[in-house]
Amino acid sequence: MAVDYAELWKALNPRQQFYLKTIFEEDQGREAAQRAAGASGNWNRLPAAEWRTIDAYHEPAVPDLVGRTELQIRWRGAGHHDQGTGSTIKVLVEHDLITLDDRATPFGRMHQVAMTKQGRALMRWVTKPRASRTKVPLKERAAELLGQLYDASSSRKGYLDWARSPTIDKELIPRGLARSRGTYLGFEITEEGVAHLAAHHAAYAAAYPKLNLPDPSGGVGWPEEADRLLDGLRGECWSLAHAAERAGKRAQEERARADSEFREEFHRQEGKLALAMYREVSELKRAHAKALADTFDGYRERMQTVLTERLPQYTAATLAAVTALVEGADPVAAIRAQTAAAVAELPAYTPTGVVAVDVEGERLYAECQRKRPRRATTTRKGKAKAAAGLHTEAVPSPARGTALEQPWALAVHLHRALRDGYLYRLLDAPPEEERPRKRRPAGLLDKPALRLLVALVAAAHPRRAHHARTEVERYGQATEEELATIPRGLMTYQIKQATRSTKAPGILVDRGLAEYTNLVQYDRFGHYGDNWPLLHVTRAGRDHLAEHRDAYAEFHPDVTLPAQAAPAAATDG
Repeated sequence: MAVDYAELWKALNPRQQFYLKTIFEEDQGREAAQRAAGASGNWNRLPAAEWRTIDAYHEPAVPDLVGRTELQIRWRGAGHHDQGTGSTIKVLVEHDLITLDDRATPFGRMHQVAMTKQGRALMRWVTKPRASRTKVPLKERAAELLGQLYDASSSRKGYLDWARSPTIDKELIPRGLARSRGTYLGFEITEEGVAHLAAHHAAYAAAYPKLNLPDPSGGVGWPEEADRLLDGLRGECWSLAHAAERAGKRAQEERARADSEFREEFHRQEGKLALAMYREVSELKRAHAKALADTFDGYRERMQTVLTERLPQYTAATLAAVTALVEGADPVAAIRAQTAAAVAELPAYTPTGVVAVDVEGERLYAECQRKRPRRATTTRKGKAKAAAGLHTEAVPSPARGTALEQPWALAVHLHRALRDGYLYRLLDAPPEEERPRKRRPAGLLDKPALRLLVALVAAAHPRRAHHARTEVERYGQATEEELATIPRGLMTYQIKQATRSTKAPGILVDRGLAEYTNLVQYDRFGHYGDNWPLLHVTRAGRDHLAEHRDAYAEFHPDVTLPAQAAPAAATDG
């Protein structure tokens, strides 16, 4: 049964939405860390159910003994960590958005949470735009580096001054889009790379809207002036808010000094003249402190007055820029029109059609339009809690609990979508072609197995280094005749570098496209026990790749196929 994510999201109050978002972001952070560790060869064999489990809060609450969890720190920073945390978590569990478990500690129980499939799907619906089905030749990282190479071509050096880049070596150079200037001498874009970027710029903008790639054809996209104006408004509002807060604290400190009285008993041993001197100095210090307090208070009131005028301009400017993008108008002119005079009323919110922007934008805009805005309460220590259940901690603490909180949250949310042309690329993406979904013909390998087969064919090329023979010579014992019979292939650690799939080697072996050779007979010191496997391609594997080369190029365009199959070696089976 299809889940109505819009209704499910509206069933949560702002506080529950904020809790779910923080748990989702922690979950995604751990997933990214696992991918990064695997890419560097540090494989974590723990099941996903274990490393996705997140410590939420301890019961009883003893932060001096067990500390605070990452989630508690974020909830506390946003003013949402209090005795209602357990009830909020319980609501998310009832909606099947998270699971709740606990583990024993020396001081009680640590409650743990984990995202469910439905919770993860809901947050992706809320925070990420629908993935484009536009087919592009390069992956996101390769396209980003191609843009950097183009920008570097117009710099002072004229090339990208990097010692090495696996992505450029494996993705761009084989396609002729870039070239190396020599070992550790950097990379530069080729004419084919410039033509490729110009021809596929619109497709890359649709597929990877977060990338702000340069357009060699000279097309004008999101204007940099719009970013400069919005960043200037945000910086001014931020500095005014924090300066007013610091001025208030300093005024309070100076007022306390001005109210202090001269303590004559501290100067009993002094003479009358010295006592008169200290009394006069004390009066001068009190008068000076009172003058400073009045000065700080005066500037605080003036800064708050300016902030009350500038913040609505910032919010109105982001709303006007969004409307300009939707209607195809000039965003710079729209921003300047809102900052030319004081804003009496915020302009209307124009839906963009992008769920990741509209869901939170419409909610915060509705909060701004309330006749009686929600006001935050304060904690026992006098710290203001967030009133609107903000989905961002970017709102400065001086604005929390005031009438500026909701407009500030709305401006920050829209500014994040507008920055660097992200929303512009989402709205300006070319219409997707209606193509019937193609199914992979029977007999073709899936992508992980194909990557491994390509790596095996490349390793078997006679001009490539014979790593297996080198390993045996270094750690084993064999005669020259025996070394000559060792096939060219991949050791276990090399297979992991070629593909993260644990099933790909078995698929190739079962279909006769590759086979294992056990090198344990050459293991002189017994380091490898009974198995020292070497996987190498067979003649059937080369024939399969040559026969289905065109089909693989169509169904797996991001897999770089060898220019031609390597010649068969006499030792292959």
